Amino acid sequence: MDYPSNVTIQKPTTPQLSTKDLSRIAVMTALIVGLNYLMLPLINIKLMDLLVFVTGYTMGSLSGVLVGCLVWLVYGTLNPYGFSLPILAATCLGESVYGFVGGLCAASRFKVPRNISVDNEEFWASNVKLGVVGFLLTFLYDLFTNVVSGLTAGIPITTALIMGIPFMIPHQVSNFVFFTLGGTALINAIRKFTVKEVT
Repeated sequence: MDYPSNVTIQKPTTPQLSTKDLSRIAVMTALIVGLNYLMLPLINIKLMDLLVFVTGYTMGSLSGVLVGCLVWLVYGTLNPYGFSLPILAATCLGESVYGFVGGLCAASRFKVPRNISVDNEEFWASNVKLGVVGFLLTFLYDLFTNVVSGLTAGIPITTALIMGIPFMIPHQVSNFVFFTLGGTALINAIRKFTVKEVT
């Protein structure tokens, strides 16, 4: 098919990461991995999910997804609790969802207020929304990773889900608390160090 000479065909654009973006990704990954090892004695209670979400919110979905994957590639490989390739793949995928959804929230009408005064109603409404988002994402993450763990171990999925309940409860409750109390403050803190914010 011949195109008229005055028509230009544009190639689809792909997300680009600058050197600064890559530096921020490296810093966030190192910070989260370090915190994971510090919090190792607290089973399924980590700041990782919140920080990956905040990365996506402040730096974009692509950065959030990369940080989520990179954290688990390090922490899931060098882990005293053991290593399993299918479970590592599941945790990398599941964790990346936090970063992806963080970016989606920033690009949508879900805005985190810059005023973090405790007597501000908008501040607390935002906190509760973040808490609910964190809780729902954690529920989906736990559901997915428990199913993969059951399949990997060769046990029925129902049994795997029931056995996972004692691990799911602290994970979901702690994430609800972390997202509610720390989400807005962390987003505003990281905003100060990022040149561009996803809008």
